[in-house]
Amino acid sequence: MKLKKISIVVMLLTLLVPSYVKAETTFLDNNAISNFGDTNSHIVISELNTGKIIAKRGENEKTSVSKLANYLALFLLTDGLKNNKINLNSTINITESDSILSKYKLSNKISIKDALFLLENVESNALLNSIFKEYNFNLNDAQNLISDMSLTDTTLSSLTVSDDNKSTVKNISYLTGLILKNYPGLTEITKNPKYTFASGESADNSVNFAESDKFRVLGLDYSGKNSVTFAYSGNTKLLITTLNQTDSKDKFFAGLQKTYDYLFTNYSYKLALKAGSYKINNENITFENDIYDLFYEKHSIKDVTYLLMNKRILLFQKYETVSANDGTVYSDFSSNNDSGKFTKVKSNFINDVNFSKKSNLEKTTIIINRTKYFAAGILTVYSLVFMALYIIKPIVRKD
Repeated sequence: MKLKKISIVVMLLTLLVPSYVKAETTFLDNNAISNFGDTNSHIVISELNTGKIIAKRGENEKTSVSKLANYLALFLLTDGLKNNKINLNSTINITESDSILSKYKLSNKISIKDALFLLENVESNALLNSIFKEYNFNLNDAQNLISDMSLTDTTLSSLTVSDDNKSTVKNISYLTGLILKNYPGLTEITKNPKYTFASGESADNSVNFAESDKFRVLGLDYSGKNSVTFAYSGNTKLLITTLNQTDSKDKFFAGLQKTYDYLFTNYSYKLALKAGSYKINNENITFENDIYDLFYEKHSIKDVTYLLMNKRILLFQKYETVSANDGTVYSDFSSNNDSGKFTKVKSNFINDVNFSKKSNLEKTTIIINRTKYFAAGILTVYSLVFMALYIIKPIVRKD
């Protein structure tokens, strides 16, 4: 009997690993990338509010991103705006010039607003050098920033426009999301077909879309092979990031237009659970803020599973209808129960009042089924706790 129970433990550990691996093969909406004819292009389509990925292709393939330094400069400036260290009218000293700055009659100083537009639309080493000098930001600082953001598979060879700078489309999508969350007002600068500088000169936006009654496109960047576009409809905010695409601009933007039309027809960021007090997983809880999530058009709110962990309520959608990066949505909550921590954990994880009466095999099956809803890192801890309590403990007690 003892050997049999130990065998169940080993079997459970073996089965848990595939459960985590399955997270890499969750729902991918291939229709969302069907309008991009260049099958060698790398694409990530994500929702800004949640960070959830709807579709992806070649997301981890490292490729040249000549404007990588531009993204880092954008992050620095938007971080300054977020923390009120600068405003749009603040200026940066121009320490050198080039044909781009001369074209728009930008000399001596440039406003933060003008710099943001140029960083999205052009490749100017003179502008980059001026910004990084203003911030006393060197290559080592930039590499540390990349490391802090966990942007693996990113190589920054210099703080200039260079084909030797490399990254992945998943990293660029993530970095762009951080930039927009730093300063959502960036889209007000990139949304119009024409932009007028403080000097009075004007420039064309590199991103152009036909008007739509479903959504509004607000820029951001088109640089030939690489681009990032942002669009919204109501509270739904979508990013389409592409690298290494070779279609003509007209063909590429026609595909983008159709893709956004499809996305905003089928996806929406909407209320999942209103703020208030609820009984979830046999525990009475209260949370102050409404919880929103990204939903597929055919997905019902009934398909959401609510779990409580570490004083947070987590929302998990069924794998066949959830996003490709297994992302979930959560909110802090306060418990209205006085029961002990172990009792809460047991109740929330198992969510079966008759669990203690079941056989070891049934317990094992329940644990595996519950485990698949959790992110791998957190799941391991909980799974080991329950294996120890319900399988190993009887063995130890007999000894």
